[in-house]
Amino acid sequence: MAAPTNLADYVETLLAAYRVDRAHARQVADHALTLFDAVAQSHKLPDTARQLVEAGALLHNVGLTTDPPEHHLVGRDIILRHELGNETDQAILAAIVALHRRKPRAQLEPAVLCLNKRNRELALQLAAIVRVADGFDYSQSQTTQVRVASHNGRIGLIATGPHAAVDSERALAKADLWERVIGPRPEVVVQSEGTVVEAVAGEDAPTELLPYWYASGEVPFAELGRVVLRRQVRRLQQTARAVEADETIEAVHDLRVATRRIRAALRLLEPVAPAKAARKAVVAVRTLAREAGATRDRDVLLNDMSQRDMNGMAPVMEAIRAERMQAHSALVKYLGSKQYERDLRVLARLACFATEWDNRPRVKDHAGSMLYAHYEALRSYDRNGLPEDDATLHAMRIAGKRLRYALELVSDIVGERLSELLNPLIDFQDHLGALNDISVARGLLAPHTERAPEAVAAYLAAREAEWAALRTELPECWARLTCPDYRRALLAVIGDL
Repeated sequence: MAAPTNLADYVETLLAAYRVDRAHARQVADHALTLFDAVAQSHKLPDTARQLVEAGALLHNVGLTTDPPEHHLVGRDIILRHELGNETDQAILAAIVALHRRKPRAQLEPAVLCLNKRNRELALQLAAIVRVADGFDYSQSQTTQVRVASHNGRIGLIATGPHAAVDSERALAKADLWERVIGPRPEVVVQSEGTVVEAVAGEDAPTELLPYWYASGEVPFAELGRVVLRRQVRRLQQTARAVEADETIEAVHDLRVATRRIRAALRLLEPVAPAKAARKAVVAVRTLAREAGATRDRDVLLNDMSQRDMNGMAPVMEAIRAERMQAHSALVKYLGSKQYERDLRVLARLACFATEWDNRPRVKDHAGSMLYAHYEALRSYDRNGLPEDDATLHAMRIAGKRLRYALELVSDIVGERLSELLNPLIDFQDHLGALNDISVARGLLAPHTERAPEAVAAYLAAREAEWAALRTELPECWARLTCPDYRRALLAVIGDL
C-alpha cells in the first residue's frame, strides 16, 4: 500500500479496512490525550508524540477482527504491513499496539528493539499511556470520564460515570509499564454517577473474523517473511532470558533452535531480503549459535550420563560439568554484551522495516520451487543407500532441517496438511539427531578418557550399540520420506500455493 499523505489518513484507512470499533477506539484515544497532556511537560515529550499516542490509541485494537486472542501482535503486524512513510513513527505505533495488553515485555518486542535508545524510551512511554487509557474503558461502555485533578509529583485523576469503579481498577492494574517508564501510578478518585447499566467487560470478539492477510499465495513473499521473522525474534528473546535464568537444560536447546530457525528463514528469504542487512543478521545469529553450542553439547552428554548406572564416571562428569559452567558463563556474558544488543537491533530492523526489501514477488512465485528444491537436496544424499559416515549424515540432517523450516515458513497457508509432511521428516531428523549426539559424545569424552579409562570405554561401548540400532532403523524412516505418497502430498501443497 502506498504511503498516505498524513497520519490521519493512515489511521482512517486502517480503521475502515479492519472494522475497528470506533466508539471504543475514540474513547481510549480521548483518555490517552488527557494522560499525555498531564505528563508531557514534566517528561519533555515532543509535540509530535501527541499525534502518535492518539493514533496508537485509535489503532490499539486493529488486530481484534483478525485474531482476538493475539490481537496485540497481529495488530502490530498490521501496522508494519501498511506503509506510513516514516519508519520510526511506524515502529513506535507498532510498539504501542503490541504492548497495550498482557504483560508488557518490551525486551521481547521487535518493534521496540528496532528503535534507537531515545525512540525506544518514547515508544514505551506512549505505550504506557495507552495501556492505562484502555483500562479506563474496560467496561466497553464509553461512559467513564477522566480529568486531571493535579499533576504536582504524583498525578491525580478523577474518574466519573456508572462504570468508573471497575474501569479505574483496570486502568491501575495496567499501569505497570507506566510505573517503569513514567513514574508512580496515578492516584484515582472515583466518583460514580448515574445508574449502572449492563456492559461488556474486556474486548468483545467480533462474530465474523477477517482472514489472515499473509495466509495466501498472493501475499508478497517478503511480507510473509517479515511476519515470520518477528515471531522468531520474540522467541529468540524469550529463550535468551530463560538461558540467563539457567533453570532447565532445555533453555539452551530452545535458544539454539531459535537461532537455526532464524538462519533458515534468512536463507529462504535471500531472494527478496536486503542483502547487506541480511548478511549482518546471519553473522549475528551464527555467532549466538556458536556461543550456545558448547553449553548444549555438554548438557546433552551430562543428561545422558546421569541416566545410566555406570560406576566410575563421576570424575569425568565433574570435568564435563565444569566445562559446561564455563561455557554457560561465556554465553550469558555474550547475551548481556553491547555486541548482542547491536546484533539484535539489526535483526529487529530487518524484521520490521520494509523499505529495502523486494516486495514484488509473491509467495506463489517462490514457495513452490523453494520447497521442492529443498526436498531434492535432501534426497540427493541417497546414492543407492544412505551415507555411512558421521559427517555426511550430519550434513543430511542439516538438509532435513532446511526442508522442515521451509515447510514451516508457509505453515499459515498450508494449515493442517502440514503435519503429514512434517511428521515423517521430524522422525527422520530425530534419528539423525540421536546419531549426531553419539558422535559429539565421542569428541567431548576424548580429552577425559584418562580420568576413568574403563568407565569411559564401557560408556562409549553402550553408546556405540545404540548407534548401531539407530542406524538399522534409519532406512525405514527414510522410506516414509521418499515414498510416492509423500511426494504426492508435497506436490499437492505446492500446487495449492
